[in-house]
Amino acid sequence: MLRQGLRQGCPPRLVQARRLRDLSGDGGVLKEVLRPGAGEPVPPDASVAVKYSGYLEYADEPFCTNCYRKLPRLMKLGKDITLGGLEIGLLTMKKGELARFVFTPDYAYGKLGCPPLIPLNAMVLFEVELLDFLDSAESDRFFALTAEQQGMFPLQKVLKVADTEREFGNYLYRQQHFLDAKDRYKRV
Repeated sequence: MLRQGLRQGCPPRLVQARRLRDLSGDGGVLKEVLRPGAGEPVPPDASVAVKYSGYLEYADEPFCTNCYRKLPRLMKLGKDITLGGLEIGLLTMKKGELARFVFTPDYAYGKLGCPPLIPLNAMVLFEVELLDFLDSAESDRFFALTAEQQGMFPLQKVLKVADTEREFGNYLYRQQHFLDAKDRYKRV
């Protein structure tokens, strides 16, 4: 439905009129919830597991997708996600949510695109399903400290860090990344 509108060359104002929420305030990141999720939205320092497919205008087949993987890898917000619009969109999502996003070039691949795959000044559409996320902010802060500083960390926070690392290990184990899982378990 939305992709059809993009295929017909609808201007952004018309796309906005289709009950899409403007997340960026300038029409650069638009969101349509296809299936609501549950719980809290993704926190800023989380690692997310998502399935996604990216489409160009006038294209029926995605130019990029990870939907063929059984379990997608965890991606750290602010580090592993390269599209600004996707990061903005993910911060509004809840576990289990399926959403469609439209990104203008400023929030996707820029005015120059990424030839030959992404043309100049391309508007793109992404369909994203948030499978899971782990709030790793506390864990990241803990492991950035020196050993002496870690020793002074409050017990409750150390236990939270250990639980987060265990969850990471379990996720990696389920993906059959056994060495990475072992490294996470060792950190605990």
